[in-house]
Amino acid sequence: MSKSWFRVVLPLLITGGIANGLVPAVAGAEEASQDQAVTAQPVKVALPNPLTLEYLLNDFTISGPELALQKARIAQLQAETLLSNNAFQADLQARLGRREFAEEDQPHNLLALHIGKVLYDFGRESLRQEAIAGQLSAEQSLTASVEERQKLDVMQAYFNVLLADFQFRIDNEAMAVEYVSYDKAKDFHDVGQVSDVDLLAAENRYQTILLSRSRAEQKQLQTRIQLANVIGAPNARPDELKMPDLALYLQRDAKDLELTALQGVVIQQNPQLVALNAKIQAQQSAIASAAKSGMPTIRGDAWVGSLSSYPEIREGRWRADLTLNVPIMDGGLSDLAKAQAQAKLAEYEALYQQLAQQLREQVADLYFQIKLLETEKKKHQTFGDYADLYLDYSRALYENEVSTDFGDAMVRLSQANYDMVAWRFKQALLWAQLDYLSGKPLMNLKGSQG
Repeated sequence: MSKSWFRVVLPLLITGGIANGLVPAVAGAEEASQDQAVTAQPVKVALPNPLTLEYLLNDFTISGPELALQKARIAQLQAETLLSNNAFQADLQARLGRREFAEEDQPHNLLALHIGKVLYDFGRESLRQEAIAGQLSAEQSLTASVEERQKLDVMQAYFNVLLADFQFRIDNEAMAVEYVSYDKAKDFHDVGQVSDVDLLAAENRYQTILLSRSRAEQKQLQTRIQLANVIGAPNARPDELKMPDLALYLQRDAKDLELTALQGVVIQQNPQLVALNAKIQAQQSAIASAAKSGMPTIRGDAWVGSLSSYPEIREGRWRADLTLNVPIMDGGLSDLAKAQAQAKLAEYEALYQQLAQQLREQVADLYFQIKLLETEKKKHQTFGDYADLYLDYSRALYENEVSTDFGDAMVRLSQANYDMVAWRFKQALLWAQLDYLSGKPLMNLKGSQG
């Protein structure tokens, strides 16, 4: 191979940002800038540069619809706790009327302050409040789980950006290699040493890898947009991202994992299952409350004021009642309340069984993937050793001016580096997902690699 190879490849690598070991921070930056100029809302969030995963997980306030929806559910239940059917009621009652009394047409007016309260309802209201409190506690316990789920999404999106940058590096190198081959084929074609068919074949290979490089370049911007969207800052455009320090996940050992025990831990500790179980218990109180909807109630009421147009000779100026209300027929309302409460309980129990089944499958899938991690690592390490040795071999042949695929060897080494980085990301995500399903918080990342 001629040493003119470097004179052709080096400018291409510099253009792609490979010579310095850096990938362009944001592909299509001009398009991103134009997009931000057109869109006034939402407000642009300033992100540090370089951006670290540690900052996003520990210091940045992640906003998302899932957390907002969870807070809305909690607010609704908190509002329901404010309503009590047995609370004191006070109102001003006024009436303008007429009636017949002793065969005489008389005014029948009223202006009085009324105070009333249900004194005893056989525990129906207290059971209703107990059910609401149980539901509220269950939803509040899910808030931390929603936040952890968002952090997992941020991890995945952050890793996707880094992998997109690595993929661009590989495709950029491959394009440079194919361009050299295509350029050489054109030179040989000019002197009649390469046919038209071979020249078009070389150009086709170059155009194919050029398309792959363009896709990788667009993927750089696309993954950054996705990361910005996940953290709740859709107008932000993360620039340079630092490699996270995943040493804590690298220290995790899969040897002691046992599938049945792991599934049992998840069934016992999974936040969503725990919350569903709490809702089932709360619904038992709701059923008990509904069962008492046909029970009698004892109510106290008092009025003070002008109870009639003739307070001195008839109703007087105050009145106090103790009333026993015994339902006889309610048009099926009590039966409806009991049926709805029972149906809601059946729904919660079915959701619990459904989620437990799904969790067992998810844990099994994570378990087998984690068990394969060490084998995958050895495979990638072997390929990396091969790529590194092959590069040295190709370099030696090149320096001795022997025909070689030195460019392909460089691409192969970049692919080996990509595979190891992707493996580290996969390992961290698998353990993080398993921790999330087990109700454990995300491991604290101490810092990022330079």
